[in-house]
Amino acid sequence: MNDSKFDDLLKSAGGDVPLPDSFNQGVWHRIESATAGPQPFYPSSFLRWATALGMAAMVVAGLWLGTLGIPEAKDARTAYAQSISPFAHAHGK
Repeated sequence: MNDSKFDDLLKSAGGDVPLPDSFNQGVWHRIESATAGPQPFYPSSFLRWATALGMAAMVVAGLWLGTLGIPEAKDARTAYAQSISPFAHAHGK
């Protein structure tokens, strides 16, 4: 990005701004770490993500399986009649 007008504007702005002593060191440290190549792989961060995704999948599966077992809502009168009817229940032998 070469913009000579912008460069001239920055140069003319001038001004001495005091910087902390650690500023240059921090800048060079960031440059060195950016050019150092690929960052090392940390298995602990992968394990944390895998654990979190696994737990989320288990919660979703539990909720889904839980909704499968919910019986249909019945009319209150029908439910009461079936609960007291001797013919509604199958008697095991």
